[in-house]
Amino acid sequence: MKCPKCEHRQDDITQCASCGIYFAKFSRRHTRHAGRRSAAARAQQHASGFGWGAIAFTAIVSSALVWHVPRGQASPSRIATSTHSAAASASAGLAAATNVGLAGASYGADSAASRRFARNAEPPRVLEGLEAQLARSFPARNAIETARNSTVFIRSGLGVGSGFILDASCHVITSRHVVDIDAPQVASNTVDGAELRARLSAEAQQLQANIVEQMQLRAALAGQPGTNLQVLQLDERIEAMQQELASLPGQLNREGADKGAPKPFNGFTATLVDGTEFTVWRAEYAEGRDLAIFQLPADHCPHLDRASSARLLQGERLYTIGNPSGLAYSVTAGIFSGDRGAGKERFLQTDAPINPGNSGGPLITENGAVVGINTMNLRGTQGIGFAIPIEAVYQDFPQLRSAPR
Repeated sequence: MKCPKCEHRQDDITQCASCGIYFAKFSRRHTRHAGRRSAAARAQQHASGFGWGAIAFTAIVSSALVWHVPRGQASPSRIATSTHSAAASASAGLAAATNVGLAGASYGADSAASRRFARNAEPPRVLEGLEAQLARSFPARNAIETARNSTVFIRSGLGVGSGFILDASCHVITSRHVVDIDAPQVASNTVDGAELRARLSAEAQQLQANIVEQMQLRAALAGQPGTNLQVLQLDERIEAMQQELASLPGQLNREGADKGAPKPFNGFTATLVDGTEFTVWRAEYAEGRDLAIFQLPADHCPHLDRASSARLLQGERLYTIGNPSGLAYSVTAGIFSGDRGAGKERFLQTDAPINPGNSGGPLITENGAVVGINTMNLRGTQGIGFAIPIEAVYQDFPQLRSAPR
């Protein structure tokens, strides 16, 4: 089958895999347009007065010229030549009339189509606020760079991570373990000094986040064919981290000398691609998922469109945007490997690298639409990363359902 629009050859007779047209719909539209052009041609001939009347006039003049040749002087060859010339003149007149009519009809149809398009075309959207600022300083050249402009770099007392803007009201989605400074502090009354408090608090927080991640992953893999070895390895890692977390109070008692209160919460920063930085003092956390949401003190933010994660096909190209090891706004690519788990334990598996610093960043399609939130990488392996489906965000944070997009 050859596509009548782009001439792409394929076996499917329903839709073109190259340009996306539906063959039946295209054929009906083409037939309607051909009928309109024919009607316009007839109307143009009638309006111009250069239709069948002109053709008849040309035929009469040619006949008169033939019969005007003196019969006594005209040889058979000259008569034949004159007759041939007259016929040629009549044919030329017919062709000229037809061409003029068709040209006028075509021009009229094209002009009408242009006027209809001009009336129906929407005016270009006027950018405002933060979106206009980023469009000037970092103009996007493709869908991935457009998504980059909606990604933020997060720095907190726990380290660095990523997030992304999901609506024009500047709501930002990230991973809970990136910003949750208010999690329970291990032995906070036995620490000594601001520097020691910050270091041990970060260690405890990171251990808790890692335990949650590994337990979620274990639940997703449980019962899946061929995952028994991975489940056993996860059980060993979880037990080791729980023992390490339980040993922290003794470590703090050994290292701390004076008792004191925990270090006050100093918030965290969110930085855009052009260097604009915001200090954030409050975030909300999802129950049972590694998700957090906060809002930037700005307006008209650039934001990502969302796509259905349920429609992803295995092998489909995906991209991550984040800040691995502090390398801000890095883009990595991979494919969709498959679904793991169900319900609140559902994850999107991808071989796109999800490194430390990528947590909380978007997992996007080639069109720049977000399908998931990068969460974790399976330790001790390569090419096995997991993201939380984007639909979970709207389940856990109802305020997003009514926010302007």
